[in-house]
Amino acid sequence: MARIFLTHKVRDYDEWRGGYDADRERREAAGLIEAGHFHSANDRNSFLIVWDTEASIDEATGMVTGMLADEGLAKLMEEAGVVEKPEFWVA
Repeated sequence: MARIFLTHKVRDYDEWRGGYDADRERREAAGLIEAGHFHSANDRNSFLIVWDTEASIDEATGMVTGMLADEGLAKLMEEAGVVEKPEFWVA
């Protein structure tokens, strides 16, 4: 089992959250279970998402790398107001 940590910076959290919620099926199909969602104390538009998965660390790293390289997801993220490339790490 692996835990994925992904950071985002968005234009407007509420706008972004609608797009994120609408893309739930993609995360569920990948086997991602949201374990937490944490905002920066100084900026509501900067936050950390934590997902759990039954995949190994290597598999989870490949999965997230592939998702972030997907042009369809990149378009959705842009439309939802993601303003910086997400960063992630897996443990």
